[in-house]
Amino acid sequence: MRDDSVRLADRLFLVLQPPLEYLLGGSTVEVPFEPFPYQYSGIAFLFARSSAILADEMGLGKTMQAIMATRLLLRSGLARNVLLICPKPLVTNWIREFRQWAPEIPVSTVAGNQATRQFIWQAPQAPVRIANYELLTRDENLITSAEQPYDLVILDEAQRVKNRDSATSQIVRRIPRRRSWALTGTPVE
Repeated sequence: MRDDSVRLADRLFLVLQPPLEYLLGGSTVEVPFEPFPYQYSGIAFLFARSSAILADEMGLGKTMQAIMATRLLLRSGLARNVLLICPKPLVTNWIREFRQWAPEIPVSTVAGNQATRQFIWQAPQAPVRIANYELLTRDENLITSAEQPYDLVILDEAQRVKNRDSATSQIVRRIPRRRSWALTGTPVE
């Protein structure tokens, strides 16, 4: 299969996907303010794909689009275990944005000493875990173990893994998952 081809499963999902209202059981999704039309397109783009790159320019709402698509996946039952990897300075921003755009979703931050991090990696309570790129090399065995399949892995500032030979990039590629989304404002970099 060519690398640029679309998997049959993805094509069938797009064609056979029921309306979001059906997936959400008729419930509504509250948002703090109305997204722009291009943001709705981005949310729908991510929701329907097992692999995607969202490469909007900085300031156009990639974070919100990813959170809303994740929220819809979790509420529809299509995902239960999400790993978000971002640069360390952005962890607090992601937590704040989750509180704003998906306040009902429990989020845990992977931080602390080795024992604390191990507990967080293995705890099933929070459907979304946020980790920073720097932790990947320290917690490689916990992240890449077959016991930890993720329904979705989101890479924020995905240009951080552009060098296929870097340890971080190799670890990211070994994380078991069903869906992968990459967010970047600098895709050419």
